[in-house]
Amino acid sequence: MDLSTLFSANVLLLSIFAICFLAISLQTSPRAHWLSWAAANTLLASSLVCFALSSMVPPLVAYLLPNTLLLLGFGCHWHAARLLADMPSKLSNVVAPAFAYGIVAGCAYLLSNYALAYMASNVVFTLLSVATITVYASRPFRGLISNIGLILAFFFLAAEGVLRTVHGLVSGGPQGPGMIDDLIVDIHLMCALVFVSLTGAFSLALSFELVANRNREAARRDPLTGAFNRREFQTRLESLLQETQKDDFGLVHFDLDHFKQVNDRFGHVAGDEALVKVCSEVKAHLRQNDCFARLGGEEFAVLLPSISRENAFRVADRLRERISDLRFEFAPQDFNLTASAGVYHGDGSQLPSAELLKTVDESLYLSKRTGRNRVSVVEKVSGAIPAEPLRAAQE
Repeated sequence: MDLSTLFSANVLLLSIFAICFLAISLQTSPRAHWLSWAAANTLLASSLVCFALSSMVPPLVAYLLPNTLLLLGFGCHWHAARLLADMPSKLSNVVAPAFAYGIVAGCAYLLSNYALAYMASNVVFTLLSVATITVYASRPFRGLISNIGLILAFFFLAAEGVLRTVHGLVSGGPQGPGMIDDLIVDIHLMCALVFVSLTGAFSLALSFELVANRNREAARRDPLTGAFNRREFQTRLESLLQETQKDDFGLVHFDLDHFKQVNDRFGHVAGDEALVKVCSEVKAHLRQNDCFARLGGEEFAVLLPSISRENAFRVADRLRERISDLRFEFAPQDFNLTASAGVYHGDGSQLPSAELLKTVDESLYLSKRTGRNRVSVVEKVSGAIPAEPLRAAQE
């Protein structure tokens, strides 16, 4: 494939992806990463056009503009990756690498040392590629598939940047503005074609994969509090009950005492604020593999896999204490919410989930009937009759 064909193929593909990303940005939200990807492809296409026309523009322009556009484009790629990962990112992430290159290139121009500018562009280019790899390998993208393609694309590009740096050291770099006009250019443009194809395709795939994951996660969550919803709780409970190798688990069912009075006294907005704060406090005191769910209204449940009976009770009682210690901006300092809870502990052997839930629910109402703001523990499951509390936590 000749040089002009390689240039044209790269510019055409970059332009197609730029238009595609821009069109998607007009129809979706959030849109910032789509716009950054569109800008990246536009800048990279412009950079290639500048390289191709370097012999037709003033030497200073041919010297500074192509690599500056190239680095701005890769800065946009880094910026888009950080936005997609919900990491803090500013436009300085786009501009800073090109600005650093500009300083070195300006000094090189004054010294008529084109090799210095060539080396600077390759070093900054490689560092940007490594920085982008680090983002796509970070936690927000773990468990996905499409990010692997992007990691490979930028790894491929970083390796190519290292080779270009070595080539510059060995050959002494260019002796004037523009690309080194030899076989190396063909290799660079072939690498660029592979990179553009990979990043374009996998950027689209990754973004839609994240959307699908977020929608799937949203379907498992209560929209107000972020706790799991009843469907997810039921699924997790059934999974525990159907395990062949059963470990003892805890099931805590609690609700907030007299919560209707909060809505009546302070309003429904205050009631929502209270639910959010309670859920935040509860989640902060549970293990990562515990399942905390809002079953409806002010009613909640916690699944505690692989836990002893004593620890299951301690967790329930600690949550009760934490809730009663909360203070709310909408209420006077002497106002506090309390919670009553029922606790089941066991392996759930040959026990339908409906019967288990009914039993622990009756244990919860035993706490209600005996004074509220306390925890009752199911001693056995037989006809859904709860035993006396293991201990009553007094107000």
